[in-house]
Amino acid sequence: MAQQVNIAKAAHLLGISRHELQRLVHDGDLKTFEGQVDLEALCERYPALAISEVTIVERVAAIRGGAFARRVRETVMPDQGELESRLQRRTAEWATERALADKYRAVLEELARRLARLPQEIAEPSARGPLLELNRWLVEQLKE
Repeated sequence: MAQQVNIAKAAHLLGISRHELQRLVHDGDLKTFEGQVDLEALCERYPALAISEVTIVERVAAIRGGAFARRVRETVMPDQGELESRLQRRTAEWATERALADKYRAVLEELARRLARLPQEIAEPSARGPLLELNRWLVEQLKE
């Protein structure tokens, strides 16, 4: 099957106006199929251009590849302003989470201090052991 390109790309490849190609199609000098023209027919119509089908196919591939790469960059890679905005949001979120973690640590350290004092206030010896064990475990967890 022959290589097909749309009229705008064909005009660009040949260095002529799209209007000129559309005029040829309208006059019946150039056939299209679903808005596409056959490169072989273009080469026959414009032999003075000395563009081989291989060269045109390569140029079409290069144009398509460049357009695809540009679309990927534009959609995947945000601009610098967007990146700075994301960084500021993440920094603010991190600061909030860090403040919350510091608060939780302070609460746990205060709990450990209170648990350390509690066995001295409890008269029943059987209740002291579990409290001392709980306090020892909590202090170990806070050290890690």
